[in-house]
Amino acid sequence: MLLRLSVRNFAVLENIELDFSKGMTVLTGESGAGKSKIIEAISYLEGRRASAEDIRYNSSGAVIEGVFDFPASSKLSRVLESLGIAEDELYIIRREVMANSKSLIKINNQMITLNNLKQIMELVLSIQSQSSQGTVLQKGEQIEYLDRYIGLGKEDIFTEYQSHYHAYHSVKKRIEELEYKDRNRLTQLEVLKMQYNELSAVELKEDEEEELENELEFLSNYENIHASLSQIKALLVSEYPPQGMLYDINQSLDTVTKFDESYTSYKDTLTDAYYLLTELNSHVSNDLSSIDYDAERLNEIQSRLNQFNQLKRKYTKTYSGLLEFQQELQADIDDLENISQSFGRLEEEQQELFNKMESSAKKLHSYREERKHFLESKLRRELSDLEMPDVQFEIALKESHFNPLGFTDAEFLIATNKGEPLKPMKAIASGGEVSRVSLALRTIFSEFDSDSLIIFDEIDTGVSGQVAARMVEKMKLLSKQRQVIAISHLPQAAATADHLLHVKKSVTGDRTHSTASYLNYDDKIEDIARMISGSKITEAARMNAKELLKSSED
Repeated sequence: MLLRLSVRNFAVLENIELDFSKGMTVLTGESGAGKSKIIEAISYLEGRRASAEDIRYNSSGAVIEGVFDFPASSKLSRVLESLGIAEDELYIIRREVMANSKSLIKINNQMITLNNLKQIMELVLSIQSQSSQGTVLQKGEQIEYLDRYIGLGKEDIFTEYQSHYHAYHSVKKRIEELEYKDRNRLTQLEVLKMQYNELSAVELKEDEEEELENELEFLSNYENIHASLSQIKALLVSEYPPQGMLYDINQSLDTVTKFDESYTSYKDTLTDAYYLLTELNSHVSNDLSSIDYDAERLNEIQSRLNQFNQLKRKYTKTYSGLLEFQQELQADIDDLENISQSFGRLEEEQQELFNKMESSAKKLHSYREERKHFLESKLRRELSDLEMPDVQFEIALKESHFNPLGFTDAEFLIATNKGEPLKPMKAIASGGEVSRVSLALRTIFSEFDSDSLIIFDEIDTGVSGQVAARMVEKMKLLSKQRQVIAISHLPQAAATADHLLHVKKSVTGDRTHSTASYLNYDDKIEDIARMISGSKITEAARMNAKELLKSSED
């Protein structure tokens, strides 16, 4: 849900700040007043590609900022987590568009990319217009509409197919890799063996690099370590050693504790300290007599670490990466030396997985065939509500190529008038008909979609009368479950809206800018009357406007 929109230096929107509420908000105003620019500004927050053409003349850049209350969605939470964005009560999305068409994008002051923004906002809002009803018309998207409605993604057969599909393609990829290697087998084998022998000759051991680095650090600081140990030894065996002092203090505490038990804990601590210093003295003495500076060992370690570093640079890997690489080389050598057996084993596995994948795909296809009528009848009812009583609608299914969803090819076929043959959805010529189909699908899928904001950008253009009234009813119905913002020239939409936002264009000095304000009841009457009668508002139009407002309240 969009709570606030702030726009600066974006075309005619010089400096505008709008608050939005739940329900249905309709933007009204004369053509060119700036309504579409407000929607365009929101589309920048959805992930629209930036254009310097949108920056206000004589400005260095535009700034668009929106405050959103994101919908509760596990998928959205996963996306935010994957991008390292902490969940919060509100999310502030900010885009700064520069003169070179580049833009800076932030969410709660955290920089993100344009693709990241699209990932997030496709789960938050959607913008529908007659020129962008793409998902309804795109054949590839239609099977997803069907699957969502019949709940196929939640079925075990879908999970089963996905498992077989990915396993099959994993084996197929392995075979392709082997085929490539087989074409260059002798050369490849020679290279792999040379690399493997080079690594084997060094006899890499687990954690050896870390151990040698620790030993090198010790030998490199031998003088400091020896001097410090000698100093400790000197203090511990001096004429007045600390152990002796602790012993004398403890003897005195023996007497005191007989008369005051509060000193007992001190006596115990000093006793522990005495034995600790005695143990330290023994440890230091042993080290001083056993450790020695070994220049030869230092050279050995440095030489060994140099070997490691040369290999790490050559193969661009870490030390642990070299160990893994050595194992991978051995596996590749084994595969190439036994390539015929590897081929046979993998091809047998591939055929077995193909059979399983095909069997699962047939189950998915049958499931869709058996249940497609649920969506067909539901969409026919919705379109009938939108004054398309004679509409015919059918989902044509046929077997096609394997893909992550199975091998079913789905296409929506429609005939909007009686006596016409069914045709693909994309063959619909009328923008008004496309809008109605899109609105019907939005209504059907409103309970499935996670987005909390739907924007309708003049989808009712070219419709009137009863069709217009029905479309407004559907938009109002959607606004019961989520926030709806619409640009409309229909008086029915303006009367039905929970909030009426009037946009107008003004000239100050020699510059044009747009402003927007919410209308009260009296202003609503005037605005709706203007939509009914045009620039010259009549009393009949005002009365009609009042009737529309009254009927929308009933």
